Amino acid sequence: MNKDLAFLIELVKSASLLINDEFEIKAKDDKGDLVTNFDYEIEKYIIGKIKENYPNFSIISEEYNTNNELTDNCFTIDPIDGTINFAHNIPLWGIQVACIRDKKTCAAVIYLPKLNELYYADESGAYLNDNPIKINSFDSRKGLYTVEGPNRLSGQVKMKQINPHCRDFFCAAINYAWVACGRLSATIFRKDSLWDYVPGQYIVEKAGGFIYNDNGAHIAANNNEFLEIMKTHSSFDPNEEVVIKKVK
Repeated sequence: MNKDLAFLIELVKSASLLINDEFEIKAKDDKGDLVTNFDYEIEKYIIGKIKENYPNFSIISEEYNTNNELTDNCFTIDPIDGTINFAHNIPLWGIQVACIRDKKTCAAVIYLPKLNELYYADESGAYLNDNPIKINSFDSRKGLYTVEGPNRLSGQVKMKQINPHCRDFFCAAINYAWVACGRLSATIFRKDSLWDYVPGQYIVEKAGGFIYNDNGAHIAANNNEFLEIMKTHSSFDPNEEVVIKKVK
């Protein structure tokens, strides 16, 4: 385990101790997105620790550094991925952080406190609670997958023509972590928010998976065939509309 990964593991574990059952919920926008006081508190805590230990690294994070861009040496932070799940006491949410050094991701952590699952990776491989993990071997017609992000319905409709086994967890951290450990076979995240997909994609890659990033499509899959199917059928098309007919 490299020193960056050791730092991240201790960081997310200590950050999770800030969370309790007394939280405040606010509307983040007019589209139904939510934010809690712990999104802000955890992110402030993580940013503070990073600045203490990595003063020359920049930070990209969901709440306070949203518009920052990737640099040669930086961190991505998602203090609570799956905030809506968290706010409704659904245990599918997590804290995720990645470290990028010399233009390459070198360490990443996804911590799912309510599930007691700590996923992490460095150059030595990917792990869940200290046990090595690998992607599964299902093909694109048999494996479970997720389509996440804006206008997910169009991707789901296309993918279900190939494989009906789509699942909705509404949490990118869950999706990527579960591809890495073999519970899912593929996932696509259809939004260019680095904190959502950089940690998980690195963990999947170190678990033996395949990665694709282009045109708002951020895919992780267990094999190249599944990756190509997801890319063809689930990539984001901003001009595409899905019409749902009302049942009379």
